[in-house]
Amino acid sequence: MKRKLVNAAALFCLLAPLAYGQAAPGKKQGAIRPAQPRAEAATAAAAGPELPVLTPTDLEVEIGDIDVRTPVTGITTAQETFDVFSPFDGRIEEVRADIFTYIAAQEVLARMVSTEMAALLDSTPEEGKNQTARRWQDVYKFYDIKSDFEGVVTNVYVEPKSRVYKGDRLFTVAKKVIIVGRNTAKLYTKLGPDMSAEIANIRNPEMKFKAKLTNFLPLKGSRFFNRLWLEVLDLRNGIKIGQQFEGELYVGKNTGTRLVPRRQLVEFGGRKYLLMEVETGLCTEEKTEIIKPGTHYLGVKYSQKEPEDINDRKTR
Repeated sequence: MKRKLVNAAALFCLLAPLAYGQAAPGKKQGAIRPAQPRAEAATAAAAGPELPVLTPTDLEVEIGDIDVRTPVTGITTAQETFDVFSPFDGRIEEVRADIFTYIAAQEVLARMVSTEMAALLDSTPEEGKNQTARRWQDVYKFYDIKSDFEGVVTNVYVEPKSRVYKGDRLFTVAKKVIIVGRNTAKLYTKLGPDMSAEIANIRNPEMKFKAKLTNFLPLKGSRFFNRLWLEVLDLRNGIKIGQQFEGELYVGKNTGTRLVPRRQLVEFGGRKYLLMEVETGLCTEEKTEIIKPGTHYLGVKYSQKEPEDINDRKTR
């Protein structure tokens, strides 16, 4: 016959060794140490994570929504860059792309003419250049310099009327723009690839861009702060390399989910525990059947505040 009970006493016996520093059942217990002086005890507490103490408080699991976001900041960098070269000896007649201009694939960056056509145009009076160009268009024509891929122009090496030779570099284009930065507030949720973000140039907050998380790495010695790599998704005019951007990274959202205060969880051995109410079934002198968790749990209390992260001072 099934029956419901809150086996608090048994669960207390499981958690009490953690709270009072005793050995877990089944493990060899060392010699009992004499009580430490207050100063030594404080030093020992500071050296490691504090274990909570059980309180007789009966708490109930909440049902609600949770939305996790974190502010981020970083510097734009050019990734997967490629150069556009001069296809022959000649002269640049027109430059259409400026630095940090967004260009689509096959968009014209500049127009140039051959050395022969440049000489012919130079020997023609100004009022007759258009007629000369039309007359000789079958032999000498303007050549469009195009980009094979979309991207952001990061360098322009020529100006109108610049003399160039075959193989000279004319433009550098970045196929990707990556923001290398970090989160600026404590983040308690694990990150994952492809999380979305919205960022803006701090000099022009009205111009916002979509981005996605491509990589992340915890900062040294930190549990809550990460080095982030965010790829800008909607490349367009306004993205400038080497400028600071800030925005918000959307980590996750759930509705109608079970919620408890974060510090009510006990971390031990890389796992998280909660002293939950359970519904029990069959029972013997030695074992009890666990059917399902309930909606209540016993609270825990910490004697100290949560340790400050070494990166906290950098975000102030």
